[in-house]
Amino acid sequence: MMWGKALVFAFLTPLLLHAEITPKQLEKMPQSYAKDFYIWRFFDQNITSEEADRAFYQIRSVNWKLIHRYAKKTKKPGFAMADRCHRLGYRKIPAKEAACSAIAVTPYKFSKLKYADKYRLIAQLSEFPELLRWMDIMVAEEPFYELVRSDNDTFFEVFNRCGRDWRETYLDHPLPPKLIERVGGDRKFAQTVKLIVTDRRLERLQNSLLGIDSKKFDHQTTFFLAMNALRHGHPALAKIYLADAYKKAWFRFDKDKVLFWLSRIDHEKPYLEALGKSFDLNIYTLYAHEKLHTPWPRIVSPTFGKKRCRYDIRNPFAWLKTLKTIRGKKEDFLIDYGKRFACPQTLGHYAFVMERASRYHTHYFPIPYEEAYAGLDTDDKALILALARQESRFIPSSISPSYALGMMQIMPFLVKSLAKERNEPFDLDAMFDPVTNVAYAKTHLTFLKRSLHHPLFLAYAYNGGIGFTKRLLTERELFRKGAYEPWLSMELVYYDESRRYGKKVLANYIVYKKVLGDPIDVSSVVGTLTEPSRTDRFRSR
Repeated sequence: MMWGKALVFAFLTPLLLHAEITPKQLEKMPQSYAKDFYIWRFFDQNITSEEADRAFYQIRSVNWKLIHRYAKKTKKPGFAMADRCHRLGYRKIPAKEAACSAIAVTPYKFSKLKYADKYRLIAQLSEFPELLRWMDIMVAEEPFYELVRSDNDTFFEVFNRCGRDWRETYLDHPLPPKLIERVGGDRKFAQTVKLIVTDRRLERLQNSLLGIDSKKFDHQTTFFLAMNALRHGHPALAKIYLADAYKKAWFRFDKDKVLFWLSRIDHEKPYLEALGKSFDLNIYTLYAHEKLHTPWPRIVSPTFGKKRCRYDIRNPFAWLKTLKTIRGKKEDFLIDYGKRFACPQTLGHYAFVMERASRYHTHYFPIPYEEAYAGLDTDDKALILALARQESRFIPSSISPSYALGMMQIMPFLVKSLAKERNEPFDLDAMFDPVTNVAYAKTHLTFLKRSLHHPLFLAYAYNGGIGFTKRLLTERELFRKGAYEPWLSMELVYYDESRRYGKKVLANYIVYKKVLGDPIDVSSVVGTLTEPSRTDRFRSR
């Protein structure tokens, strides 16, 4: 469905003036995560149940955030109970109603229950056989042996969702080869392998993965098997897995990751040279160029004069229209289309289109909205730019599926907290102003820097939270001195998004340091990760 600028501006302008969202405005919005965000806000207004119902059926992707607010407005039966029960903590299980307990319980919550409460819950849920299958296993005298005899769905439900402590206590036993053969072809096995390999406490499970056939597995699973082999002192086995992982890799980043690790194992120049020929710019290729003393791939940091482009940078639907326009287009079209963004206020949009036109062989590192970084030193400026490039590619009107907002992708709950800290009104629309958005990000980074001093750890905390990062460094015992460290720890971050995100931001940071005239080398910035006194307070107290 095509929709023009007049329509977009007709329904968006009142929103940017902080007026309440109306049902008519929602109906005109094209289905998207952006529309879901405005529906989420609409549910927080003083609306009727009928208005809430009409909005609910316009949602593109239903999630519990939306259900939570919708449940407070609708008169439809079931939603209020579903929301209440889904949010129930394990201390309130069993609930009064069996249906509520069935909604609330998960293997992790079940693992936290007292012995008597587990059996009370099992008795209550006698009419829910799909739940009893895994609960009976979790209360068995020997849960592991019952689990390996269960069907595939039950195995993954328990193993992948039971929680770290219960997994270590009851499931750290060698996986039988027949079980691996049976469940290995299931896509959920990738999560199982990741949970095993990234947890240092699961030694027996890790040992049982050494030497298993990787032909059924995807790139990520095969790569984790290689990291597991390395950590247990089997570099020759790791090389076999890495060769297989290279064949399965689709993205250039993943192929470069494999070449890097082959070079770390063998210290052979051909691997580094192959890595140095990659068109991608990432932490692995930057390392290769440093060791080979070869130039980086082409980097462009465009600047423009005072020309103004007629484009509303704060309009999420204008950006969605742009994305739709450039989707699937060839180089000539993209180069011509990109010219309309050749202005200071749309540097990010220009870079986004032109990088796509080059098929990502030219790497754009713009510095838009200079006033947002006033007063920052080079390190802080490089970090903000590195984060913004990874978060949104400098698109001020970006809205993520989880409703992170603006150039720095700040979550609404954090906007509220930061607004209070800054003694400013809570205004989600203000997050589409890049200068305001960066100001809020700077306030948040000031808090993170009280405990973290390294760009990689700050990236982890910015993406996954300060608690997640603390657990990485303390409970998970990553980034200690040892063989293949600290690179190995960078591969063993258990949260997939943060693992990849951190490496991307670190590469961006190194590039921006060079663009800003204060270059640093990869080896030094990575090398300090195993020195707590230089990186964080959690380990240096």
